[in-house]
Amino acid sequence: MKIKRPLGIIDSGIGGLSVVRAVRTLLPAEDIIYVADPLNFPYGEKTKEELLEIVKPIIGYLSQRKVKLVVTACGTLSSLCLSDLAQLVTVPVMGIVQPACQEAGKATKRGKIGVLATRATVKSGAFHKTLREINPALEVVEEAWPDFVRAVEKGEFNSPEWRKQIKSRLISLKEKGIDTLIMGCTHFSLISWFFQELVGRDIEIVDPGWTCAQEVKKKLSLKQENSFGGKLSILVRGDISSFQKSLQSFPFHFQEEIRLFPVDLGANISV
Repeated sequence: MKIKRPLGIIDSGIGGLSVVRAVRTLLPAEDIIYVADPLNFPYGEKTKEELLEIVKPIIGYLSQRKVKLVVTACGTLSSLCLSDLAQLVTVPVMGIVQPACQEAGKATKRGKIGVLATRATVKSGAFHKTLREINPALEVVEEAWPDFVRAVEKGEFNSPEWRKQIKSRLISLKEKGIDTLIMGCTHFSLISWFFQELVGRDIEIVDPGWTCAQEVKKKLSLKQENSFGGKLSILVRGDISSFQKSLQSFPFHFQEEIRLFPVDLGANISV
């Protein structure tokens, strides 16, 4: 009998649920372990060295659960730590940057692409470098919106004040000539509908949750490992009640019980 091996998906908070939801749409039979880490939120304000120490216990736990693929559903982890994390496990590790950039490169008509992300992601230049590798003629405009990442994590993004401020920022980006906008942080991916509503149809929104899920499907189809399961486990490293409260602000719901990440129960898990 074949042993079920789940997918492991990690993020600093609720943003990575954009990838979870997309994977469940494309691969509804897959088992998924999602680990959210609001204890160390926001990842986008930390160094690479800090992030590696923070994430090692999560990677160790996923290894113990014998996941077949690790997805860093976080723009910052994907930009700064992907290759280092890949050295800690024997299974593939993939992030959101490459699939999103591939999609944006195909979508743009004027060759000018915007990226909204965290400070650490913008500083790393990962999206800029990847887009220019795809097409050296592309122009890339990157902006860090750490204040809005926090608003999304708290479920406070849809207030009249935020809507007015974000619409103004998007108008400014449109005036710079972009026709395609990458949600370079999965917190923004989680509310891609919000951005599309405010910016209209003049700008194509690239949702890395969806593009990442498409890449996951491609990888698993090649391995022929997408034929069983359907169970979702949501583990939170930190305050579960705040995490659950934030989720109430979104137009989707999970029936699964949200549980505490085992390391915070005293398990000594490391890589």
